[in-house]
Amino acid sequence: MPLKAYWAYDFACDRSLEDLHAVFNEAGPWQWQLRDSAWYGDYLNTRPTEGVRVRVHEYPQAGEAGTFVGIRDKGFSALLQIEAGSLAARAEVDSIFQGLLSRVNVRETVEIEPYD
Repeated sequence: MPLKAYWAYDFACDRSLEDLHAVFNEAGPWQWQLRDSAWYGDYLNTRPTEGVRVRVHEYPQAGEAGTFVGIRDKGFSALLQIEAGSLAARAEVDSIFQGLLSRVNVRETVEIEPYD
């Protein structure tokens, strides 16, 4: 399906992926699941409304395609997408996601090219 919006971030955080999972779910409004991928390794996933998907990947992690890395030695990347038919707006999705990041003391957030 064509995408209405597709963007990504890289960030540093002293917490683990499991910690992010717990804090994000406690904070709401989205519910997150811990998932695993042969390609990326373990990651967080949410589909908060129809046509919206947000994933958070910790790196480095080894997968079938090799080692998944980011712009620093160790960190996280997030991939956010809104499908063309969705009523969601990028500004709204981004605001909620940035609010979640502020709860886990993220630093050095940089917008990067989507990597999926």
